[in-house]
Amino acid sequence: MPVIAFSIPILAGKTEAFRAAHRRFVVDRRTEFEASRRRLGVTAERGFLQRTPNGDHAIVVFDVIDPARMLAGTSSSTDPLDADFRRYLLDVFGLDLTRAPTVQPSEQVFDWHA
Repeated sequence: MPVIAFSIPILAGKTEAFRAAHRRFVVDRRTEFEASRRRLGVTAERGFLQRTPNGDHAIVVFDVIDPARMLAGTSSSTDPLDADFRRYLLDVFGLDLTRAPTVQPSEQVFDWHA
């Protein structure tokens, strides 16, 4: 199954909003969230906070059925949860998914399993 992984700087003063996103989307709106992820073909999603001397970063990993479907759906869905998620991305990361992407997807360099 394809994996999408990325690191993105968290805007100054927005680290707690990043921490709160799990409750905001996954806990408080679980039914909507799970429907969104099924529609987008996301089977797992993990988020990590990485503190660096240059500021905090979010590291996010998605297991997806079809990366293009997930990215296109996230950027264009009219579903209320997806629209709220786009507003969250803009507020916390300055990431506007409605505009053409300016970064390339991560390149997997290695994969090891026991």
